Amino acid sequence: MPNAYAIPTLNLARNRLLLLLAMALLFVSSVFFVREVVELRRTMADLRANDLARIEIRNVLVYLLDVETGQRGFLLTGNESYLEPYLRGQRQVHESLRRAEELSAEYEGLLRSLPRLALLAETKLEELKRTIVAKKRGDDASAIAIVQQGYGKQAMDEARQGIQAELTRLRFARDRIMLELDQRYQRSVFALVLIVAVVMGLALVAWKSMSDSARHNNELARRLAQEASYDALSGLPNRRFFDRWSARLMAGNKREYKPFTLLLIDLDGFKQVNDTCGHGVGDQVLAEVAARFKGVLRAGEFLARLGGDEFGILVEADLSRSEATGLSERLIDSVRASLHPQLADNAVGASVGVAAFPMNGLDMDALKEAADAALYASKENGRGMVSFAPQANLHRLSAFYANRGIRMSFLDDERSNPSAAAWAAATHPLQGAQPASAPRF
Repeated sequence: MPNAYAIPTLNLARNRLLLLLAMALLFVSSVFFVREVVELRRTMADLRANDLARIEIRNVLVYLLDVETGQRGFLLTGNESYLEPYLRGQRQVHESLRRAEELSAEYEGLLRSLPRLALLAETKLEELKRTIVAKKRGDDASAIAIVQQGYGKQAMDEARQGIQAELTRLRFARDRIMLELDQRYQRSVFALVLIVAVVMGLALVAWKSMSDSARHNNELARRLAQEASYDALSGLPNRRFFDRWSARLMAGNKREYKPFTLLLIDLDGFKQVNDTCGHGVGDQVLAEVAARFKGVLRAGEFLARLGGDEFGILVEADLSRSEATGLSERLIDSVRASLHPQLADNAVGASVGVAAFPMNGLDMDALKEAADAALYASKENGRGMVSFAPQANLHRLSAFYANRGIRMSFLDDERSNPSAAAWAAATHPLQGAQPASAPRF
């Protein structure tokens, strides 16, 4: 396991360049889109003005015909009811010309022939008016003479031709406007699609960048957490992890009044290996020892390297003396065979100290001290062996359980029967009046 980690970094220069290009493209697309929308609105206004202009110019011709129809009916019959369409048409001609002039003033070049058409319309209206005035005087001959002069007919023909020509020109202009409108619409849609694509691309890149960063950060956090809780050399939990786990186990078992067992292991002869073969070989030996210890353990047995050549095991069970001895023997036997090509068999051994909760301590510090004392006894009494911690004071143990409403009959028996201690040792084999050592293996 590596002992240092480099924080992963993204290609910032490349990402910065891509971001600048994307922002530039987004800016250009946005400016283009806004310009096209503005031009699109202007083109639509031109189209509306063209339609209104054609309507007004066409109405001038229609209303002139209405005026002429009313004039003829009055001349032929003398019935003044025909003057009603005449007068109405006259007003409508003037209104259409006025609206056409307003459009021409707002949209320069829209109605190029409007002045000429207005003059022809006024000429025709004047000719019709003169005939009406003559008819009202009863001078039919003068009215007919005015008509026969042909000025009105000529003005009407020119007005009709001019209006038709203007309508044709406006239709062609409308076709051009429609083509421009369609082109601008397509360009606007293209710009909008491009903007959406760029925004979505930026969002995707941002999401991917954040995902990558989150993944890298999570991986870094996981590695740092593992580095903080695991021993880099052996891959086992370290002392910090062991202390947290043991505190958690102690708290839970205190609540549930469940016993558990602590084994402390110290390697024998490891210093000589380091001194003679070097720390490189020593590190490989520690890794091999950790692997062999893990091969011995079962579910519910937690192994950690506490530092140097010391290991700790927490067993979530109340082991009997024979069970604890058997586990310790398997651990000791696992390191008898050569741990490195440069080492002979039995070059490195193991000593074990065993303590149990609550018999050897009511808190983790006391339990560790008890197991450490048992380990010291193993080292002092010949190494390569297992020793058991001395039993805690029975009266403190009785008070501990009594405060929790639990009666331990063997403790009551001990106060009245001197042999109760022996019975308790048989029932809870990790208890004993003094440190006990198993025979050396």
